[in-house]
Amino acid sequence: MSVSLSSWATEVFGKQAPAVRAGVGQALRNMQANAQAAQEQAESRTNHTYGSARWQGQFERVWEELKDLPGATPVKPFGFPFELMVVGNGLLYPFLYSKTTSDVRTARIPRESRLVKELFTFAPDPAEVQGAFDFEGFDESAQVVEPRGGLASVPRGTRLVLVPFACNASELLEAYWGIAALGAERRLVWETVPEALTLPDTVTSHGQHLRSFPKQATSSERELTNFDGGAEPTLTLSSRANVDQQRDVPPLTEAEPADDQTSEDDANH
Repeated sequence: MSVSLSSWATEVFGKQAPAVRAGVGQALRNMQANAQAAQEQAESRTNHTYGSARWQGQFERVWEELKDLPGATPVKPFGFPFELMVVGNGLLYPFLYSKTTSDVRTARIPRESRLVKELFTFAPDPAEVQGAFDFEGFDESAQVVEPRGGLASVPRGTRLVLVPFACNASELLEAYWGIAALGAERRLVWETVPEALTLPDTVTSHGQHLRSFPKQATSSERELTNFDGGAEPTLTLSSRANVDQQRDVPPLTEAEPADDQTSEDDANH
């Protein structure tokens, strides 16, 4: 079934808009499945494993789904461990906005980090909230943020496309995309109506995934590798000659090491 696209999506992503929309939805489905699998394999009483795998997957799964699209370019922000995807004139930024079903129009950015500030240099300017004469203590230079790392090479005409999603360790609830400014207290001021993304039921795989645990050593096998395991060595004892004892010659406890006949220079010959 075809899904109609918003005019802003076609404007930002061009002909790739349908593929980007489908790819992002698929990426989030894969993210959730991978994170749940990691949590199950960890057999942990907390959801820390799920959370870590989900955070990693929200970027890496998007990269997997979109990297082969014509014009798709991964960019790595300064100090950030993952790559974000630029397709056409759109810079995609997925983030968790809720762990329950919630009104995305009231969503907030989880944390106003330096990365977030750099990303929002590609977003619309926020509405003015300061009074016309309320400038006391205002340092204009402190407000200037310049993109660093891979973001510095992103064309200035590029637009930040937010991908807020809601999920928890049990299920992926919903996902949206749209364009918004960063308002006061990390609130999003939407320029476009947040558009729901289609989340497929099936999971796709783009590589080798852990399907079974490596063979674990048995208790008997571990005994053979312990430092105090195995048979005791046989020691050969010999008495010193009377002449050595009379001359106070020190006993020889171990053989003198033989000169090494090889050196690093040998590798060059």
